[in-house]
Amino acid sequence: MTATIILALSTSLLFGVGDFLGGVATRRDTAYAVTGTSHLLSIVLMVVAVLLLPAAHPTAADLLWGAVSGLAGVVGVISLFGALAVGRMGIVAPISAALSASLPAIYDLATGTTLAPLTIAGMVLALVAIVIVSIAPDEQLHEPVHEYRPRRALGLAMLSGVGFSGAFISLSFTAAESGLTPVLAARAVSILVAVTLALRLGRGFPVDRTALAPTLGAGLTDVLANITMLTAIRLGPLAIASVLGSLFPVVVVTLARVFLGERLHVWQKVGVAIAVVAVLLSALP
Repeated sequence: MTATIILALSTSLLFGVGDFLGGVATRRDTAYAVTGTSHLLSIVLMVVAVLLLPAAHPTAADLLWGAVSGLAGVVGVISLFGALAVGRMGIVAPISAALSASLPAIYDLATGTTLAPLTIAGMVLALVAIVIVSIAPDEQLHEPVHEYRPRRALGLAMLSGVGFSGAFISLSFTAAESGLTPVLAARAVSILVAVTLALRLGRGFPVDRTALAPTLGAGLTDVLANITMLTAIRLGPLAIASVLGSLFPVVVVTLARVFLGERLHVWQKVGVAIAVVAVLLSALP
């Protein structure tokens, strides 16, 4: 259990840094281009990791679940980056995290895993946090330098949470003997989807040079986060790994406050705080 907790918390730190960088990049180019470019870097690094680690023995099912995870994950990433581009990072990240933490835990409960009362309370609080943040007045306390669309950001944040949940659950079906190959399959699918969307709906591929540095940073942290998350999920339980792996809003909010000067309405602060408490409660034994 200790290893799961450490790995999941490491995932939160890495995801938080990556999401912040991805959000910055998406304010300079499309979410499709940012996702495709960052995942292109990540798959190169993932191939290197697979070659350096002991030989894996994936089955067709492992690769299929990896592909499903990639499809769900790319929906989550594109939605999250899109939400970060048009909304406040301090609101978007907790909503996405609350869903990506609670839905896999609910799945665990529905499939027979016993969850503590505090974990269930945390999941309920996660939903409460989403409602509070959704209905709170979203005042512009400072003039943003990017397009600001709070309702669109809310919808995309919720979609990203559902996407990440699907990715986590799918990876839980892969065997330890498959090593990192399911994540490799996931990246292949996500790149195909993101690049296709970037060429058809965006401004092209890869990202504009002004967004290149943060995009590459997001790709690097994404690789490390996926490795730690996959390992945490396999050590289990899924509920604990997904919840502690969803603490990334703390990192995103901190970075957004320090580097972007974001400020929140008082009720939004309450909603964010409840979301963080929900994640912590869900992880208690």
